[in-house]
Amino acid sequence: MKKILSWWLIISISGLTISCYPEWKLAKTYIESKPDLSIMIFPTDYVFKINLKQSEIGDTTGMTSLEIDSTLKANSLFLKNISDSIFLETFINSMMTEFEKLGFNVYTENYIDSFLFFQSPAYIFNIAQIELEEHYLEYEDEEELGDNIYHKSLDLDAVSLNSWFELSQLNGEEEGRKLFYASETIADITDGYFSQNIFTGAVEYKYQTIELDVDIIYRYIELLGRRYAGYTFDYILNEYIKDNFPPNKRRKYYMRYNRPNRTLDPASDNRFIILEE
Repeated sequence: MKKILSWWLIISISGLTISCYPEWKLAKTYIESKPDLSIMIFPTDYVFKINLKQSEIGDTTGMTSLEIDSTLKANSLFLKNISDSIFLETFINSMMTEFEKLGFNVYTENYIDSFLFFQSPAYIFNIAQIELEEHYLEYEDEEELGDNIYHKSLDLDAVSLNSWFELSQLNGEEEGRKLFYASETIADITDGYFSQNIFTGAVEYKYQTIELDVDIIYRYIELLGRRYAGYTFDYILNEYIKDNFPPNKRRKYYMRYNRPNRTLDPASDNRFIILEE
């Protein structure tokens, strides 16, 4: 009971400490102001698919790069079965829905003529490129039994989603656009343990695997659509913080708004990587 109370106190004190910082206060002010934001989404119509399991197709001597790519895709577990249209529709619809829940007025490129004359804060969000990579992800486990340490290594099937986005503000004080990058990986889920035979002393690694499949990939894409809409809002939020930050202080935190929980926290790695143009 004391340990539970101690962790509760640590979490509570951490939350109070963060809420004392200017970043948190400015972020709270921005959220409570319910800013009138508009965003137009320019979708991509193509998903680049790359199978990195080249060792599985054997000798490629004499094959062109196009033939190698075609053979790799044909021998892939997932890429050959992923529909660009389903993938993009799932991703973009999820993103648009989350933007709306975050308070944005969301537009498609069909309304660009009127959108360009908006006076309230308005942004153009361009899904520049999406890339799927199929590969192996090494899983390692170890356990000490008696005087020995046992190791087990497994190659799990995995898919990485690499995304590039461009964000431009209409009628903003600063010209230009920001280029964002994000990468996420999902893989088989393995739960294993080492078992020692009490009679022979032989050690065996036993495990179960929840295998990755196309339906899981589609569901994960839907989650990423929501996540990246949130990352976009976080960027706009932190630009507000930057513009209104006390000039004699140094910013310590990049803030993240958790819409479902209505909380504000330091983002850590939960954010876009901002690329130099």
